[in-house]
Amino acid sequence: MSLRVFAPPGSSPHPGQALTLDDAESRYLRKVRRARDGATIELLDGDGGLWSATVTTGDGRRTTVEVGAPIAVLAPPRRLTLLLGLPDPAATIQALAHATEIGAERIILVRCARSQGRPPSQDRIDRVLRASLRQCGRPSPPTILGPMGLAEALELSGDAAGYLCSTALRGETEREAEASTAAASLLVGPEGGLTPEEVDAALGRGLSPLSLGPWILRTETAALVGLSRLLFSAAPSA
Repeated sequence: MSLRVFAPPGSSPHPGQALTLDDAESRYLRKVRRARDGATIELLDGDGGLWSATVTTGDGRRTTVEVGAPIAVLAPPRRLTLLLGLPDPAATIQALAHATEIGAERIILVRCARSQGRPPSQDRIDRVLRASLRQCGRPSPPTILGPMGLAEALELSGDAAGYLCSTALRGETEREAEASTAAASLLVGPEGGLTPEEVDAALGRGLSPLSLGPWILRTETAALVGLSRLLFSAAPSA
């Protein structure tokens, strides 16, 4: 796994530049990952860019790196929006991490009839997204919207090809994810699933059932599997 840290906000990295990391990034790099002087790392600039860099001097409170060349970042083959029916906070955090790592462009938190509890705090969400970006090397986070009602979320999903996952629709005709569309949205319900009324509302907006296999999945697992299906159905054939 590559070592990745965030550049100081507003630093606009360029080759040959010496950047001093903030306390949190210095501590992560030196104390958590135990990087030494001379280590090659990757630098997330927070503005969609990824750079090679070399650790030069410093310690767990203040570390300086030298910026190298930019690293090419591949865009996902499809722009994905996840409409996440809010599960409990722990499951929400897992779903946000999975969706970030797989490349979802937007995540809309949806208050469904069977949603439980409050969403995680913004601070906790930000920490999880930051950790996910470090993990996968994605240079910018997804847009997080909501919480909001289902009708508003469906409206925001726009005209992208839409799909929903619901055990209530097992046995119904399930449309294969279309490989030709540049964008797609996925609606996943909370624990207990979507109510019949919510399923009808989604179908009325043109969403189609998407199969996730024969078993009942946790919300965070369903989100990952569904997004994977939509993402890789858009990939060119080998």
